[in-house]
Amino acid sequence: MSSTAMYGSSTLSRSNQILAHWSIRTIFTVLLALVLTIAVFFTLVPAALVVVLSFSNEKLMIFPPREWGFRQYLTLADASFWLTAVRTSFGLAFSSALLALAVAVPAAIALNRGEVWGRKVLAGVGLAPLILPGVAYAVAVYMVFLQARVMGSPFWVVLVYATHAFPYVLLIVGTAINRIPKELELVAMTLGASKTRAIINITVRLLLQAMAAAFVFAFIGSFDESTLIVFVGGPGLVTLPKGIFDSLRTGMEPVVLAISTILMVLTGILAAVASYWRSNSTR
Repeated sequence: MSSTAMYGSSTLSRSNQILAHWSIRTIFTVLLALVLTIAVFFTLVPAALVVVLSFSNEKLMIFPPREWGFRQYLTLADASFWLTAVRTSFGLAFSSALLALAVAVPAAIALNRGEVWGRKVLAGVGLAPLILPGVAYAVAVYMVFLQARVMGSPFWVVLVYATHAFPYVLLIVGTAINRIPKELELVAMTLGASKTRAIINITVRLLLQAMAAAFVFAFIGSFDESTLIVFVGGPGLVTLPKGIFDSLRTGMEPVVLAISTILMVLTGILAAVASYWRSNSTR
């Protein structure tokens, strides 16, 4: 075989390899784009549909609406049931977020700055509510509440909410504290400050934005919680998610669309603010 033929065959083989590589890469890119498009479609289209239907003037849920207006928002403003549910959700979420912050911040400082035995084990235990299946956890809490006869007690619901929000605060504050140099505390201690005072005056001050972000995420998680409250809320403690769930079982009220739209907007704003604070705290 001549050298020209050998050169031609090697060039052809290399071209086939390049084409095969590009074809596989093109197929992978197209499949990835298709999956992302489907995910975005099923994420945004239902939300957009809820927002559009919230401006319907119909007494029933009809698509497309025959009349447009602010009927659902005006109904919400005059509905004592839904306003009470909003106040209940806000009170439980605010209290549980504060409690989670009060417990998780010292825990994060102790795990990252203190000499704690079994640090990794304790950190894993603190993140357990994220790992446990939500329904299984709710059923277990329900059995405990039922035996203790505290079903529907706001105090105990706040404790359960705080336990559920604890891992989020621990993760956010723990990530932020790892980016704060320990040398800052050592310098303060060499200048005469105690370890406790150095942590409070330096580390905690630098953690303020992370703590604010953690509080917002804990608040959102508790406010939107819809699984635990169904099991442990009892008939007398109705939060906004539970009220929406009960409304779905008895017949969908169009006012729920206005509530969902307001929740989406407020949650998006709070999440954006919390993400901004968190990004600033970890720089």
